[in-house]
Amino acid sequence: MTKERRSVPRQSDLIDILEIQQLKARYARFGDTKNWTELRQCLTDDFHCLVDGAPRALVAAPDRYEVHSADDFLANAVRMVAEVQPIHHLTLPEIAITGDGTATGIWAIQDYLIAPHCIFRGWGHYHDHYLKRDGRWRIRESVLTRIRVEETWL
Repeated sequence: MTKERRSVPRQSDLIDILEIQQLKARYARFGDTKNWTELRQCLTDDFHCLVDGAPRALVAAPDRYEVHSADDFLANAVRMVAEVQPIHHLTLPEIAITGDGTATGIWAIQDYLIAPHCIFRGWGHYHDHYLKRDGRWRIRESVLTRIRVEETWL
């Protein structure tokens, strides 16, 4: 039987992991509180986002959307949640430092959105890529796939 060797993470990696966890917590909080200025600071300019199982304004609307810049993402978010109260809970972070100033993360998500036309509940996972520039981590890519969605149309 071969003994598996376990590498010890560097202290700087552990600090980066904690900073990324705080970044993602701020991202969720700023989205829920509709603090668009601060939310924008969490993202790189070339932020890419893909959501599969997205909340919809109409039953027949697509449940998938994709954006290719932080500004497009914010414009979409402002429009989508204008009359919605979003609530996001993110747990179980799996963060890996992949290089000098790069990292990946997977987060479990449960969200609850209260809209005039629908109550939306979703469960799934964020798959993120992070970039550190000028001493600050930002989200560069986020792919959200939901494994379950419940919609109650009003």
